[in-house]
This record gives sequence, structure tokens and C-alpha cells, in this order.
Amino acid sequence: MPLIAMDDGIRLNVEADPDNGKPALLLANALGTNLGMWNDQLPAFREHFRVIRFDDRGHGGSDVPDTPYTIDRLGRDARSVLDAVGVESAHIVGLSKGGMVGAWLAANKPDYVDKLVICASAPHLPPRDMWEGRAKTARNEGLTALVDSVIGRWFREGFRAGAPQVVARIREMILGTPAEGYAACCEALGEMDLRDDLELIQSPTLVVCADHDASVQPAKAREWVADIDGARMEVIQNAAHLCNVEQPEAFNRVVLDFLRA
Repeated sequence: MPLIAMDDGIRLNVEADPDNGKPALLLANALGTNLGMWNDQLPAFREHFRVIRFDDRGHGGSDVPDTPYTIDRLGRDARSVLDAVGVESAHIVGLSKGGMVGAWLAANKPDYVDKLVICASAPHLPPRDMWEGRAKTARNEGLTALVDSVIGRWFREGFRAGAPQVVARIREMILGTPAEGYAACCEALGEMDLRDDLELIQSPTLVVCADHDASVQPAKAREWVADIDGARMEVIQNAAHLCNVEQPEAFNRVVLDFLRA
């Protein structure tokens, strides 16, 4: 699809399956990735859903505005993507930053969200100065100064050794992210606090975490479950932060079992 303008004129790169009569499924990305982070999900998900993917502002093929980003702004972008492709409501699956975007949408624009899957994510990620430090590094030194530490958090050591081509693909994705877009999203995450919004979420919700995720440990991910009525949690074994890439079959099974129930 061509770049699609949001309500503030910023254009996002969107890829939406043709309207095939299947329920819509919107996938929301992690920080520093593009819509290709979901490649391992596409065959399984497309059997049952019309899949819609997009690059966040400042990422992938989307515009890179120099205005401040907020989780509200990113959530409104997700809503505008659905509007642009003619979808009144969709299931939302978001990982890391994408999980926060999905939660914002479910709390603030509930008519857009059927079922919600929040993966490798938390409603609040202190300390703020850590995110400000990452933003400063991205702007001053580029993503090359951050990529090794990101890869170290996102994948277990054994997976990095055993699947170097997969890891290399994600590394290139991170390095291809515009420094300003990455930095601005870091600042948005540093300011984000969705804890007071969780009781507003009425969509059936599944929280997915990984047993080796050092960024969002299961105890942290459980904060969603504590305050979203009826939410439940599933733990992916033998995976770190990017569990959809490290354990795609287990991830796909857990998500599809929930969405199709």
C-alpha cells in the first residue's frame, strides 16, 4: 500500500491484506523494529485473519517527524491505520512497545479492539533516565552503539549461537531504524504510565511473556493481569524478549488458541 497519512499529516508505511471476509488482526511492533518482525507469524495468522501491519512513525518506511512522540500519539496512529484500511474493529497483538500501544487503544478507543494480546510488555517501565540515556546515545552515536546490548536482551545466548541468520536479520532491522525515530520512541516509553488506565480495558485480554525475558520478567508482566478484568497470562518457555521470533511455533499456538476461542 502507499504511505498513509495520519491525522497530523505524518505518513506511515502500512501493509494490509485485501479484505477477504476474515476478522481483522492488527500487529503492533517493538521498539527499533519494522513490520518484518512478524514474518514468522504470517502463514499461521493469515489462515484465520486479515493481517494488518505497519511501521511506527520514525521506524521502517514511515516518516520521521522531529516532534515529540507519546504513547497516546502512537496509539492514535494505530487507530488511524485501522480507519485508513476500512476496519471498524480488530484483534490487536502487540509486542513490547506494541503491547503498550494495544493497551492504550483498548483503554481509550475500546470500540476498535475485539481481543487484545499483550506480549513481552509492561504498563510502566522505569527508570525514566534510562530511556533518556538511550535516546541520547541513539542521537549522538547512532544505533550501532546500542545494537549489541539490544540483541543481548532480546535473545538467549544459546539462540544467538544456534540461529545466527535469524539474529542477523533482526540486527539489520535495528540498525536500519532512523536514530531520531528510535530516540523519540525511547522518550515516549520513559514517560509512559498506563497503570491508571488498565481498569478501563474491557476487551478479552491475554498477556504473553517469556521465561528468560530480562527486560520484562513474568512478575512485571503480571501487572497487566492484576488490573485488567478477566485477563490471563501464558509463559513461553525457552525464550527471551522477542519470543515471537525465538519460539514462533509456541507463540503462534498460544496466540491463535486465544484469538480463535
